[in-house]
Amino acid sequence: MSKVHFIKFSTIMYCLGIGIIILCIAIGSMLFFTDKPAADEAVTADSTDSRKELFSDDMLKYFINAASPTIEVLYKECGLLPEYDMKTSLVRYVADIDLNEPLSILKNQLPMLGMVDVKNASSAAGTEKQPAPIKQPDKPKPETDKAANDDNKEKINEINVDSDKPLVLIYHTHTREAYISKYKVDDVDRTLDPQNNMVRVGEGLKKHLENQGISVIHDETVYDVPYENSYGRSKMGIKKVLQKYPTIKYAFDVHRDAFAEVINKNTTQVPDPDKLPNKSFRRKYVMNCNGERVAKVMWVVGTRRTAGQKEDWHENLAFAQNLHKTLNQAAQGMSLNVETKPYGSYNQNLLPNSTLIEIGSNHNTLNEALNSTKYVADTIAKVIKENEKR
Repeated sequence: MSKVHFIKFSTIMYCLGIGIIILCIAIGSMLFFTDKPAADEAVTADSTDSRKELFSDDMLKYFINAASPTIEVLYKECGLLPEYDMKTSLVRYVADIDLNEPLSILKNQLPMLGMVDVKNASSAAGTEKQPAPIKQPDKPKPETDKAANDDNKEKINEINVDSDKPLVLIYHTHTREAYISKYKVDDVDRTLDPQNNMVRVGEGLKKHLENQGISVIHDETVYDVPYENSYGRSKMGIKKVLQKYPTIKYAFDVHRDAFAEVINKNTTQVPDPDKLPNKSFRRKYVMNCNGERVAKVMWVVGTRRTAGQKEDWHENLAFAQNLHKTLNQAAQGMSLNVETKPYGSYNQNLLPNSTLIEIGSNHNTLNEALNSTKYVADTIAKVIKENEKR
């Protein structure tokens, strides 16, 4: 029988005491070396900002997440984990250098630069760099998008398309999500090919909305590489778009639902959707409408708001419920329901009239999803036009 060795209580207390002493020395050193009289008000403000950034609620979340990986995964997936970088915050607090702003390094070494407002100076000189335009994807192939054949039949309404004053933003937090089709697999049921992932479906929505006279910005940025913290990255992307196009009033994060695996890197041929093992899930998201198969739709509203954020999710919920009702009036049963998620905001706190759309699932074909875009776009257009008349 092996002997069991017990650690003395005095040894534990000794180690704990050493740890506390080291922690106090570290914190004391930071305070001693950084809490110096400021040369001017600008430096004082920067020092205060860096102190607030380091000793903030985000730092507490950082340590909690580091101690419990399960919480970290949940926070990142729901877009709740802030853009907090411990290394960046620590360097900024100790050395007054922002790693995300190279100019701060020069200012730290050349104090004279700190007296110049570089942003205003460059703006006054007319040299301010404009955000890069959002790249638009290649147009879908007409032979595989049956709904596109009806484009010339749609009537332009009283709202005029103006690319300089867009009204709608379409983007994809999980850009690589794919349907049943032939594509190069990047991950399970995912591809980087914009002709076979959510970008293709978003482009279909954009085209039908513009045929209804509504100007759209379609952001095709890949936000889910890596998949972890996709919502954190899409949040930054949305902010840039809204800053560039302040006329945007409506935002749609277009996804597809999923259950189990359909296509992976070992798949050698495109599966028959009607022969998949999960038949009940397949039936949940497909229906016949006007002689063609279409993917059913679900709307998702995030109700979580952190301290200091407005409890404005009720507006998004009312918006999604209106869309749900309007779509079912046009095609009964196409809209499944509106789901509320209390553990995430899905970045819907950035703009009223925002919602996440699940168009079908990984058990739908790409054509079924594309066929649905006309009905979804008509619904969105109708609701927007009603709102704009008020």
